[in-house]
Amino acid sequence: MPRSVRPIALLPTKGHSMDMHREDLPSYWLYAAEARASDALQGDREVDYCIVGAGLTGLWTAYYLSVADPGARIAVVERRMAGFGASGRNAGWLSSEFDGRFEDMAERGGRAAVAAMHHAMNETFDVVVETCRAEGIDADLHHGGIIRFAQNRAQLVRVRAAFEKRQAWGADAGYSWLSGGEVRERVGVHGVLGGYANEYGARVQPAKLVRGLLEVVRRRGVRVHEDTEAQRIEPGRVVTARGTITAPIVVRGVEAYLVGLPGHRRDVLPMQSSVILTEPIPAELRPGVAWSNAELIADGANAYAAAQLTPDWRIVMGARGILPKYGYGSTLDHEGVTTERARRHLFEAVVNWFPQLRDLGISDSWCGVLAIPRDWTPSVDFDPATGLAGAGGYVGSGVSTTNLAGRTLADLVTGKSTELTTLPWVNRPTRRWEPEPLRWAGVNAMTKLYRAADRREQAGLDRPSRLSRIGAMVTGR
Repeated sequence: MPRSVRPIALLPTKGHSMDMHREDLPSYWLYAAEARASDALQGDREVDYCIVGAGLTGLWTAYYLSVADPGARIAVVERRMAGFGASGRNAGWLSSEFDGRFEDMAERGGRAAVAAMHHAMNETFDVVVETCRAEGIDADLHHGGIIRFAQNRAQLVRVRAAFEKRQAWGADAGYSWLSGGEVRERVGVHGVLGGYANEYGARVQPAKLVRGLLEVVRRRGVRVHEDTEAQRIEPGRVVTARGTITAPIVVRGVEAYLVGLPGHRRDVLPMQSSVILTEPIPAELRPGVAWSNAELIADGANAYAAAQLTPDWRIVMGARGILPKYGYGSTLDHEGVTTERARRHLFEAVVNWFPQLRDLGISDSWCGVLAIPRDWTPSVDFDPATGLAGAGGYVGSGVSTTNLAGRTLADLVTGKSTELTTLPWVNRPTRRWEPEPLRWAGVNAMTKLYRAADRREQAGLDRPSRLSRIGAMVTGR
């Protein structure tokens, strides 16, 4: 069992002001980035573009709009501070992988359209890396790639099927299959049987990425009004608690917090996901961990876990599948407090991968809320008749997908016809989640079935448990 969690405020980092406390912010990432809210809206404004949400979707959109239309008046409003939501709380995976139902995307352009989406995501990875370099954004970025591995026979079947499916749908560039020995040469995971690598993956400190991007767009003349809550989004205007901003184009980039706006309660499912940060791995244990290139790694369980290694050899372990929490009626978590049970399960994942780390302590933990569309596929949309645009529903892969969304939104709202505006996720028809209590019952049934399936598979099942298929059928995953 892990030692008790210590408040990160008791572990001051060089350069941090003494009046900053970890408990004032929802994640260690934001604390380390020394995030502060500033430039709150002071009364009514008129601009050319108003963006709601200063996460990565909103800030990338503002960045590319400032490039495409240098003289434009651009305003961004944010309820708390840039990166307060999922952009500053995730596990820091910059990846070319995106979640979505390839079959549904193919209905809007065939296999070629899905292959184009894969190509666009590979390009997006390179764009983010190059933009950070060119703009001087220091986000602890390290390009080590991704490894998804299996620790039992059922997982091996699942991981191999996922690899072959991506290959079949055009995601061949950058992917390669690895034997168990080849995985162990790159990272010393216990009991690994095989897996696949994707070269388009990098570790990032997500709050440093979003706060660095904030500085860049402000230098480019974009006004980012933090501490300014949007109460209504309407054609031609955004009503906030501090004034109304009128604009012919209004862009929505609020991800899971969309459900808090009037009329949007069932548009996405807000799912809470937890993260832990361990103490640094002792120097004498690092050779056995054998993680020298800091790859992003994830297992092949149904309720899978995913991790990165920080520059000072701490493990950031997150999971969409380990004890996700859904609040009845799409209620939102704002403060990022993680339960002891979630911390325990995440640390068990660390020990499952690296048994020699069982005495490692947990330095911090937090949680964030991700948006899940009814068909588990992200989208970008723009209605020229109303001037309303938006993007989201990244299902946990938003660190990179937000950049593609920002570039696509900038093209759409400025009237450009490009390869990005024809991708199959643009103006894709979507449907809403069922009303309660069906929504709550379905999501909780899915998570229980996934965990039960993992227990059966770990006990020796040589194929994926049928319970996992039932779990996916319940919610359409």
